[in-house]
Amino acid sequence: MSRISDLKEKLQTNPSQIFHRYSLALAYQDEGEISLACIELEKCLSSKPDWMMVALFLGKNYLDLGIVDKAKERLELAMKLSQEQNHDDPANEAESLLNQCK
Repeated sequence: MSRISDLKEKLQTNPSQIFHRYSLALAYQDEGEISLACIELEKCLSSKPDWMMVALFLGKNYLDLGIVDKAKERLELAMKLSQEQNHDDPANEAESLLNQCK
């Protein structure tokens, strides 16, 4: 069974398990299914609005997809959260990616 199939099955059994959903999003990213990854990551962010890495991944993914407005929105959130949570490297990465949104 593939990693994606396995995680989808786990989510059917327990749809509120946010870490399975996050793992599914990362599996989609690994397979190049960026749009599907974004759908799952948005669900994660809805459940946990202060999840800085999810906001950062969403910003990167939207930028890769050419959806600049959404990329900018998520990267600004990632930068804000990373500063609030004292994570310098993600803040720098978010800032660098934000510069690509101009």
